[in-house]
Amino acid sequence: MGLEPINYDTLAAQVAARIAREISRGTWISVLPSERALTETLKVSRKTVRKSIAELQRNGLIKTSSRLGHRIVARSESPAISQELSVGLLAPESLDKLPSYTALWFDEFRAVLFEHGIRLTAFSSCRFFSRGMNESLARLMRQSPQTCWVLTHSNEDVQRWFFNSQVPCIVAGSCHPAIQLPSVDLDYFAVCRHAVGAMLRQGHRRVAFLIQRSQRAGDLDSEAGFEDAVKRSARPDLESSVVHHDGTTDGVWRMLGRLFDSSTPPTALLVAKPVFYLTTVTFLAERGLRVGRDVALICRDHDTFLSYLRPTPAGYAFSPKTFAKRLVPLVLARVRNQKITHLDQRIEPEFIAGLSLAPQQGK
Repeated sequence: MGLEPINYDTLAAQVAARIAREISRGTWISVLPSERALTETLKVSRKTVRKSIAELQRNGLIKTSSRLGHRIVARSESPAISQELSVGLLAPESLDKLPSYTALWFDEFRAVLFEHGIRLTAFSSCRFFSRGMNESLARLMRQSPQTCWVLTHSNEDVQRWFFNSQVPCIVAGSCHPAIQLPSVDLDYFAVCRHAVGAMLRQGHRRVAFLIQRSQRAGDLDSEAGFEDAVKRSARPDLESSVVHHDGTTDGVWRMLGRLFDSSTPPTALLVAKPVFYLTTVTFLAERGLRVGRDVALICRDHDTFLSYLRPTPAGYAFSPKTFAKRLVPLVLARVRNQKITHLDQRIEPEFIAGLSLAPQQGK
């Protein structure tokens, strides 16, 4: 009796079959992950991945272009046609000009979406966030339609435009109360309430909050949390102030000058944004005031460069990966036309008790 011939499929053919099975299961919806990601996922060489992709191209399962990558198309034997899914990130400035934590969660966010077969593209311009934005946004929607949009560092006007236009979107940040859009952000109200309590526990009775004048919901929540904590303390000897600046180094310097030239300067200061924490540290140094000894500081936000400062800044840290992973389920629900029941999602950051927050001297 003769032996049946053995079919020794090449490794590339086996990998191509594996990719085809994953596509049929819905692992990747519109585009394949990058060759590098496939190499890591399938535990094969990039050369093998490229041969597998070439076979899938010959079989009509995918099409490749320099702009779209490896796009999944309909099988010849299947009537179903895969719709390309894409997400647009809308920002007022390019990622290299935004805080570094935005770039960090963006990279993680893009990688996770890519594993779901969803392409993420960033669109950045101040014209989408300023006067004349209605026409600019309408033109963008026509020229670069997306399955869903993610709004970051957005103001009320941008959020309202998307809400009224009923364009599917997620807010990466805080949403204004009158606008019902899904959002993910840190709980800034709770953060600033906690910061006041931390300063009070160290004996400080003259506290201030330095923050850029803004209509962003997260900043408004921050001010509300600060003021709520002051009110709830019910301490008759507590002096507090919210000091607004214009977002420039000169503006911060000017407002700090007014604060510390007063007859009752603060002994503890909460500062929004790490870059302005640096400005505050240099201002105090020029005045001959020592951080943590003469003036206590807390930074509302976190950035990796803060760990290089001495004394170590007290502040609130969170993981950019956690932020990205909280965004992903909302985006997937949007692109799949599923209902989102919990619109307002908040992340509680971890308080880092750095040496910049110390007891008031003489207490």
